[in-house]
Amino acid sequence: MQATGRSLDVLRTEIDRIDQAILDLLIERTDIVREIAVVKGDRDGGRLALRPAREAQLLRRLVGAAGDRFPAEVLVRMWRELIASLTRLQTPLSVAVHVSSDQPEIWDLARDHFGSATPANRVEGPGQALQALNDGTAVAVLPLPQDGELWWLPLMSDQGSGIRVFARLPFVECPASDDIHALALGRLEVEPSGDDLALLGIVATPQISAERLLELLTEAGLPPSWSTKAPSGSEVMHLVEVETFVGEGDDRIDIFSRAASGEILRVRSIGSYPRPLALT
Repeated sequence: MQATGRSLDVLRTEIDRIDQAILDLLIERTDIVREIAVVKGDRDGGRLALRPAREAQLLRRLVGAAGDRFPAEVLVRMWRELIASLTRLQTPLSVAVHVSSDQPEIWDLARDHFGSATPANRVEGPGQALQALNDGTAVAVLPLPQDGELWWLPLMSDQGSGIRVFARLPFVECPASDDIHALALGRLEVEPSGDDLALLGIVATPQISAERLLELLTEAGLPPSWSTKAPSGSEVMHLVEVETFVGEGDDRIDIFSRAASGEILRVRSIGSYPRPLALT
């Protein structure tokens, strides 16, 4: 390492100056968030202050600006803590986490995403996690569903629960990390971030194969990335992640349903979320 010509004391003084500047900027940012909270009125309206699309856009921009000068995993971890803290400044927030026995890492994924200081509780099963959303100030974190699991089926209800999947964890996927993923759910409107995925719940007859179903989705402009299925009586329930944002009333769902007329009984988007950052 090439010497700078400055003494250790001078360099440490520079570090102190930078630390103070960072602190001053964080305080300034906090003051602005307080103003935003008043303008948005989420607390008075009983809404969560979470804005997953806005958060993803911010993190993508920062990671891009940092390039290889600062580790992306560390940068995102730091900003997730900041985002979580300032979100709770606007409205209350807690996390209900279902940690399966074979995937204890789900707890860490939830804490990393929603902040180490955010109140979090372990719950016994998916039903309890979804029930925790009833007070409107909580979000739930559940392991990615496997074949045979149907905890997501209530999200297809027409009764206006308002529960949607809004994130897939972790937001930063590293080649060396464990292949453990989770979904975050809450009562909030999902918005496009510019690079998104969506979850479709599909009720189908047993006559249509999973391969044919995925082929029809691709032809309708809804290319799938992964899927699970579970039999339920005389029907088969498919949960499919597609590589595009899908909102209510998306024409592509109608195109897909018509292409498999008689075999597809119902389709609904149960959430959309920003595509996680994949680090190479």
